[in-house]
Amino acid sequence: MAVTERETDRLAPIVRAVQRAVGRHNVAEGDPGSTAATLRITRAADVKRVVQVYWTPFQVEIMGDCVALFLEVGKPRPHWTECYLSPDQTNWILAFFEREDGQIELAYYEQHPTPEETVEAFFGIAGWYSLTATDTTWADVRYVVAPDLPWEAGRETVAMTSQDPALQEALKKSTILWLRWKGGGREQTMPVWYLYDPKAGKIYVVSGERQQTIPGARSLRDVDVIFRQKGKNVQVGDVPARVRVIPPGEEWDEVAERLAEKRLNIPGLPEDTARRWRDECDILELTLRT
Repeated sequence: MAVTERETDRLAPIVRAVQRAVGRHNVAEGDPGSTAATLRITRAADVKRVVQVYWTPFQVEIMGDCVALFLEVGKPRPHWTECYLSPDQTNWILAFFEREDGQIELAYYEQHPTPEETVEAFFGIAGWYSLTATDTTWADVRYVVAPDLPWEAGRETVAMTSQDPALQEALKKSTILWLRWKGGGREQTMPVWYLYDPKAGKIYVVSGERQQTIPGARSLRDVDVIFRQKGKNVQVGDVPARVRVIPPGEEWDEVAERLAEKRLNIPGLPEDTARRWRDECDILELTLRT
């Protein structure tokens, strides 16, 4: 089946989320025939799975294309965990194992509304029901990616957690970071100046001032935060983040003044700038996902 550019674009953010998780768990790429466990990352279309829990069957159904993950361990008996990730439908995780009598049994299942949540849950569930159950670890796993997925070589090597020392240094020393999100049917990326509060672990970004307006800022809920070394065009890494639009009120005023104090080349007092922003701007609070 030919893969259109539009279909690839729809799945690209999901693939990036999988790559970050692969990097965080230090899963290496390799030959599935030479390892105890394999993580297959592929594209699936029009998924239909009928699963029985005790005496009650239910159906997993995802129309159109999705990203599918299969973690498979062959010994001492087959254990595997499946995951189906869609940008606009319910996402599923199913964990199975082969019993001593040769029958296949469902060990656990979950469903989530977003692929980002599901990717995180998959690595936890697969780690327990497929790896721990067979006395293997992520170090024993090798991943294989289908060639028709938009897997960017090297992306998994820059995946980070919010506590990574290089990321913390970039947060404290840099003045600019990049945001990447999906909006208007396409992926968007732009640099922004920001305020970092190390005690709260929050990043604050203003949108709507003369030199910084983020398209669709009020509707953002998730973004990727891309960090670079100060003074160099070198990417340190990227981390997904939850977005909260700070509502008008005391909290908004306090954060606005702190942002205005940091903003360079703005005439007048910070409190005057903050008052002007009250009628013009939104303030986004970013919380990095660990």
